[in-house]
Amino acid sequence: MRLLCVMAMGVMLGLLGCSQQPTCSVADGDFGAASAGCLVVNEGDLLLVRIMGGKFGPPGGSVDSGESAQCAAERETWEETGVHAVAGELAAEFDNGFNLYWCTSTSGRGIDITRPIEIHHADWYAPEIFTQLNWRYANQGDMVADLMAARQ
Repeated sequence: MRLLCVMAMGVMLGLLGCSQQPTCSVADGDFGAASAGCLVVNEGDLLLVRIMGGKFGPPGGSVDSGESAQCAAERETWEETGVHAVAGELAAEFDNGFNLYWCTSTSGRGIDITRPIEIHHADWYAPEIFTQLNWRYANQGDMVADLMAARQ
């Protein structure tokens, strides 16, 4: 059923002139993760979404049946922000089954929120302001800042 919905949505978006979901860039990926997301860094800034309740975090969500975690991370990033992302190496793996990948934007810095009920805002944020944001999970801002600093 989900496949039919995705196909119908793709046809509708194409008719409306909107961009279609990009094809996953990862042929063989990590299977078994429950959810995944992207740390998309562009010009030193990180792509973050603000969800209901005003909490911030990287784009991400559930892995579909038969889908790799990297493909889910790319798909969720596109669904939540309109940014086409390519998943790279694993940045962090959490006890709850969430895999967070380093991702690269192939579509620049433009944001297109198509899920306004779920995602209230998305934008690029400099690490210097992470401490000022209301993060979804405790210490998430510090952890993401540490990951970014270690990557440089």
